[in-house]
Amino acid sequence: MRNKFSKERSASERSQTLLQTARAQANALQGMYRDTLGTFLDSPSCVPVPRAARALFWLGRLRQWRAIDVGTGASEANWLSLHLGVVESVAGTHALAMHRDQWSGPNRRHTYERDMSLQIAMMLALGWNEMAAFALQAWFGVEKTVAGQSCLTGMTGMIVGVAGDALKISVPASNFQRSDALLGHILENWQSDDAQFSPLANSLAERHMLQCRLDTDQSLFDFDHPIEQAMPVELLMLLRLRGNTEMPAWLSLHAALAHPAAVLVQSSPPVQSQRCAAFIERVSRLLPQYRGLTDAMARQGNLIQTAAA
Repeated sequence: MRNKFSKERSASERSQTLLQTARAQANALQGMYRDTLGTFLDSPSCVPVPRAARALFWLGRLRQWRAIDVGTGASEANWLSLHLGVVESVAGTHALAMHRDQWSGPNRRHTYERDMSLQIAMMLALGWNEMAAFALQAWFGVEKTVAGQSCLTGMTGMIVGVAGDALKISVPASNFQRSDALLGHILENWQSDDAQFSPLANSLAERHMLQCRLDTDQSLFDFDHPIEQAMPVELLMLLRLRGNTEMPAWLSLHAALAHPAAVLVQSSPPVQSQRCAAFIERVSRLLPQYRGLTDAMARQGNLIQTAAA
């Protein structure tokens, strides 16, 4: 009993440390990112697009975190604020993806690919399949006839593989290490019946809890930010793609889904904050092809409104 209590207390203390670190980072970085984005919006020529995009991405992440940080006094997640933050982070990510040559390479840690896949999972978890399809094609899409494409690994490989299968988009192949065999089983069986899928989902929930750590110089964990630690987007994505509209009873009591934001909410149209709309307008002037994102958002909104009518 003493060992069990010690392990539970250790896990709780680690979780609190992560949350405190996230809040401290939010307070420290918000001003810097706001200044960077503000300068770009006022004088786009003074700030490189990738730098402004990174600022908007992280401001969106901070908005998402504060929307679900029920420890600050709120009793439940602020879903409108979360949606605003998701659109901001997606808008920033899309601009970063268009400058992939500046951050991608064999010697990089591929953190942006991980962030991109998590944004896709979040959009699918929210029921934004049209936006997710646009992002998946733009960020990971490949030609079926192209050979020699590098494989995706780990959680990125599982998310992108499942999304590509569900949305009928050709994406790079996934290659899982022995320690990530579960992710390969999920990719192969995500459409199986509950009898086959439920034990895999429960194992994925267990894996989620083990992967909620801050990255170190030696290790990259799947979920190093409290947004995904609180909202297991990979699980929510899978359930949504399987047609679930509420949490299955066989998974609802798992500790990985204990946070109030770890739910399947009713889909609503994506909305832009003023700073996001201004950013998209500025970048679209510099990169006309960037307008595809606003077209995808408009299509997504129309689909949700039509379905609700």
